[in-house]
Amino acid sequence: MKTLNFKWLAIILAFFVLITDCKKDEKEISKFVGDFVISNAELAEALTVPTVEMGNIPITVGTDITLAIQTALLDEVDCSSPDKSYVELREDFSLYLSCEGLNSLNAGTWEEVSATSLKLNLNSTAVPPNGFVLTVTDIVEDASGLTGVASNVPLLKEMIAGILANLQLTLDPSAPDFFTVKISIEFMKK
Repeated sequence: MKTLNFKWLAIILAFFVLITDCKKDEKEISKFVGDFVISNAELAEALTVPTVEMGNIPITVGTDITLAIQTALLDEVDCSSPDKSYVELREDFSLYLSCEGLNSLNAGTWEEVSATSLKLNLNSTAVPPNGFVLTVTDIVEDASGLTGVASNVPLLKEMIAGILANLQLTLDPSAPDFFTVKISIEFMKK
């Protein structure tokens, strides 16, 4: 009787080892893999800019810069509207920019730094002339997508001028070529 019990025990152990080995072979896919539309971008820190009309003025936290960020990141994709463009984070860690799936542009690579941090390594094709690394931290995932914060984001002088134009102000010609800002950004799943 003891021999029979040992045979069953050996079979059960072999079965558990087999199941455990199969689970180890399954490849874990990052939660960041997918297609994302930049649905919202706002200043996360106030920004002071020189204007012709009023001298230095603050642009407040929460100022909507979605169109400026969509345009900056997706400008190299031939698309009728920035809101139709999206970012593809593929399983092989390649990063593509697309317009409704028609015009995919190999834009670089991406890295999952941690469960709450993502690095987008945009190449010079995506962001001429030298490319750009966008690190998004404090990422929170929900059913609709991802939200996070990006620091040290360079906004070109022309982008700031566009934001000021919405406020009926003119950027002073002596302004620097770019401004470094901190933004909160939302990536909605497509």
